[in-house]
Amino acid sequence: MKRYFTFFTLICLCQFTFAQVSVPPAKLQSHPSYAAYQQAKQANNASAMLNAAIDLMEVYPENSQAFILASTALYDSNKPTNAVDLAKWSVAYNSYETANGYYGFIYAVFANMPDMAHDFLRNMQAMGADATTMQRNYESLSSYVNSLSAYPQLASTVQKANGYLTNFSQESVARAKATFENLASTLGATYEGIANNETADKTLADWIAAEAVVKQGLISRALYNDALVSIAGMAEKVNFPFGQKLEPHLEKIVFDQVDYNIASRYRAYVKLASLQASLKRWDKVESASNLMLADLKGNIPSNAVLAKIYFYHTMALTEQRKLADASAMADAYVNILPKLKSPEYLAEAYYVILRAYAFNKEVEKGKAIVQRAENFLKIPGVDKYEYFNFAKNGLSTTANILGGEGGAELTGSPYNDGIRLMDGKQYAEAVVQFEKAREEEIAALEKLDPLAQRGYLDKFQRINGFLAATYYETKQFEKIYDVIESNRAYSLLNDKRSKQKQLPLKDLQATLGANEAYLSFIDVSKGSTYEGTYLMCLVTKNEVFTRYNRSAGAFVDLLENDPELVVLEKELAQQEFRSPNLDYLTGEKTRKLNMFGRGEFKLMTQYLRKHMEAKVVDNQYVFFQKEKMPDLLKRFHITFIDGLEEKLQGITKLTISPEGLIGTIPFDALIDINGRYLAERFEIGYIPNAAMLYTLRSQPKKTYEKNILGFGGATYENYSVAKAPLNSLGDLEKLRYRVREDLQKNQPLDYAFATFQGEEPMVFLEGGRQEVVIVKDIIPNSETRLDEMMTENELKRMSTANELGKYKAVHLSSHASVHPYVFDLSGIAMTVKSAPVNGEDGMLVVGELEKLNLPVDFVMLSACQTALGVESPGDGIKGLNQALFNAGVNSSLTSLWSVSDTGTMYLSVELYGRMFKEKMATTTALAQVKRNFIAGAYGDQTHPYFWAPFIYTGY
Repeated sequence: MKRYFTFFTLICLCQFTFAQVSVPPAKLQSHPSYAAYQQAKQANNASAMLNAAIDLMEVYPENSQAFILASTALYDSNKPTNAVDLAKWSVAYNSYETANGYYGFIYAVFANMPDMAHDFLRNMQAMGADATTMQRNYESLSSYVNSLSAYPQLASTVQKANGYLTNFSQESVARAKATFENLASTLGATYEGIANNETADKTLADWIAAEAVVKQGLISRALYNDALVSIAGMAEKVNFPFGQKLEPHLEKIVFDQVDYNIASRYRAYVKLASLQASLKRWDKVESASNLMLADLKGNIPSNAVLAKIYFYHTMALTEQRKLADASAMADAYVNILPKLKSPEYLAEAYYVILRAYAFNKEVEKGKAIVQRAENFLKIPGVDKYEYFNFAKNGLSTTANILGGEGGAELTGSPYNDGIRLMDGKQYAEAVVQFEKAREEEIAALEKLDPLAQRGYLDKFQRINGFLAATYYETKQFEKIYDVIESNRAYSLLNDKRSKQKQLPLKDLQATLGANEAYLSFIDVSKGSTYEGTYLMCLVTKNEVFTRYNRSAGAFVDLLENDPELVVLEKELAQQEFRSPNLDYLTGEKTRKLNMFGRGEFKLMTQYLRKHMEAKVVDNQYVFFQKEKMPDLLKRFHITFIDGLEEKLQGITKLTISPEGLIGTIPFDALIDINGRYLAERFEIGYIPNAAMLYTLRSQPKKTYEKNILGFGGATYENYSVAKAPLNSLGDLEKLRYRVREDLQKNQPLDYAFATFQGEEPMVFLEGGRQEVVIVKDIIPNSETRLDEMMTENELKRMSTANELGKYKAVHLSSHASVHPYVFDLSGIAMTVKSAPVNGEDGMLVVGELEKLNLPVDFVMLSACQTALGVESPGDGIKGLNQALFNAGVNSSLTSLWSVSDTGTMYLSVELYGRMFKEKMATTTALAQVKRNFIAGAYGDQTHPYFWAPFIYTGY
């Protein structure tokens, strides 16, 4: 009894030609293929039955009867294993229909799958029946099972199946009773009930409580999931806020490979993706879609199932402006278009495919799909259905972005109209549309709580970027500062710390010193096929100045001729589980004059990092292309500072409010036309936004009992726990979900860290321990937690006991990193043991760090890459540094790359000496120390590698 084919193979064998699409009858039984199925059945033609059933599965993709018909055809074709798999889909789509469980049981017994037979029977019994029907079902099933006793290979399964059928009627009554006692409110839910918040909440509470009975085996998992999906479908239409409450429950099922089969998980996925798409949580839609594609690989029951995943996946990539990836996904989607027979699924396909190609400027591909979409709209009767508008909207988007006949005719979508007008250089008209779009987005944001706002901020930032650009083109320079600051107004950090969401310009200027400037950025290329174009706004005590950065102008020759960039892009793509983005680098796409192609600005910042870092070989520091480093730093200076030089005359302190990747650039190390580092000219600091700067400077000064609390000398062991599987992108998504769930439950993450650990533990940092000891010795009234005392348990104990607030500064010296694959694993290493100690794994991850009670003035993370993170709309670079501010810190010193052990010791000791002994402001003290490095005061450590990674954030 072996499996003969995968589903996908079966489907492909049966569909070589383009599907003939028409509006199907409302009822499956009225479709010609249903009649064909019945005729084939009477003729005992299993092959014709299967073809007709597959046709019905494509035309009616969510109809359980189509699946059970195909399942029966496979059974009659002597493919019982495949029949069982399709029966699972039939039950998943309608677990209330006892016939699905009935046939599933039969097919599973014949396929020698006793556990599956038990599951099907359990689901069938859960719905109950009258005594006569139960007796008839028992006799029929029992007779069938006993008829298989002649097959020796089925002896064990037959015996088990007969055991399952023992006390059939009593078991049916017990299971039906348990089902309706625990799930009555869910199974009987109505639109009216779900629309009522109190009734809806009671329904959900009943469903959650029923899980205990599910675990006892009295209620089937398929039925339990079906009940949730059912109320989620109702909530989607009549009570969306209630639908949001269902999100974590749907997500739990989607990621649960143990208790739920792929069919049930797929059904939950469709509702989850729809809900998350409405919430604009595109990263989550992408994660769930990746998981589904990985888990369904080679086992896809219909092209329609694949199409639905492609629909959400392509949309998620497009909305996140991962345009190259979205276009590649659209290519795969196009390949299955000829096999789709559901008008609704085709309309969805045209919508997202056209948008993906349009945003990625794939003109020829877009035109080909436009023709097919226009033909689709001509299908008789299709215009009577709601899905008709999907295809229309896709065509409208394509016309707006790629252009069409008749110029920039307004469509009623201010955002799309603004883009079209801007592309046509009608800037004054575009301003009006972007102002409308911004008002609409703010109105939507203000109705949401801070967490729900996350999903809307990407589009909000794109609108602001385009609005700032059109203000510049129409010479409304005075409005640009407000647009930039509103771009940061909805950050979580801003909500927690700032006295006001957005600081008026006059208040910022009143806050600035006479020789101080505030420099902020806004990305005006976000959402286009190009990137790295920013507007810069420089504010001084008496003046505001805006101008564009020079984009890729200073890098054009490198982008066209440096083969190392191609090598680096391939390395980064492999690390990030994506395809290399080489179109512009290899000349396959025409480079727009002085513009970065998609992904190239990020690539260039990574290229700079590669030149700034060092490796230690035979106790010597080795740099990558050391001779090229000054040239790169000059190019970045030309791009971001040269155009501001006139306005920076007389300025001695520069506070930078970066956006996105700008936050990864070491401005201290940029080299001007005279060969000077910016650190030699300015005291440089960073701040999330002007409102935060004002809040920190205007807060009452606090007196601290003690000076510094230093943590150092941690030891590190490898974790002994088994690694989590990590063989595919799907495995990675499951791991991300598991980590997120365990963080919420305060569970240790040793299994996750073990998954990525090397053969050897992290290296003991003797220099890090020494710097903590020296700091304590030279700074009076300071304390340390060294060696076995440097633990996650101790730090959290002090946080809970409100002890950390006694110290003006906290110094953490250890290893740290921003995790390249699972951001939630980013953190600082405390003492790490092979197994968790009192529930702590030894790694203080970003989610734990931000929950600390840390009301201190200054924190130094003496570790590697602590200033890095992931780009997050509204929050800029989200990472350890932001977590510190969420925890209550007023200022911090973090690093942009791997740091030197000895260089860090010099920097921290010299910095604290100036801060605490000479009472210098932190920015002044840090500037002096960095200038000493440059001058060679600390030996042969003049290279920016030693001093430039450390960036100060605060007031």
